Amino acid sequence: MRRGVKIAIWVGVFAACAGAGAYVAAHTNPFPPGVEDPGARSTTPPPTGAPAIERWSLSMQSATRHELHVGGACRSAWTTTGSVTVAPNGSVEGRAVARVGAWGCDFPVAQVQTRMVRMRVEGRRSGDRILLDLTIASSSPDGSQDLGGFTQSVHDLVPQGDIADGHAKTRARVARSDGDLGRYVNDSRVQLTCATGC
Repeated sequence: MRRGVKIAIWVGVFAACAGAGAYVAAHTNPFPPGVEDPGARSTTPPPTGAPAIERWSLSMQSATRHELHVGGACRSAWTTTGSVTVAPNGSVEGRAVARVGAWGCDFPVAQVQTRMVRMRVEGRRSGDRILLDLTIASSSPDGSQDLGGFTQSVHDLVPQGDIADGHAKTRARVARSDGDLGRYVNDSRVQLTCATGC
């Protein structure tokens, strides 16, 4: 058989095979049911972003006093401002600063009155209910004392209130022993106002 004829036959065989392969490939699904085509575009919408973190401003007005068992009392008025975040799981975290306003005692004192207190704020939001816990981080000036009892009583406050229209207002009051037959009294009004994400 002549060489040219052989080449023509082989070219024909290859062409037939290529055509058969193309036909099979075009009419066969390489991904059986249940197997996702990695190159296919998803028809489902992309997931929405993570739930937003809520940011709230915090303000608190506190009237405190230290009632001494020997008689008389020291009083102080405090204004606290700060901000907290509420995570999607309901946990609350933030910071606040309290500053003393008017203060005084029924008798002369030599101690230096505390002027500012920095606090950590923690808590929990559950539905429309929010609860806060305040912890003192530092106070100034160094070596000072809070004669009116704010620093001795604020950690016992547990402000909690209902949220409505981006606000939560509540009153928290505590009276506790000073360990020397007297007592500390703290009467505070707390307000939370939503800033973003609510």
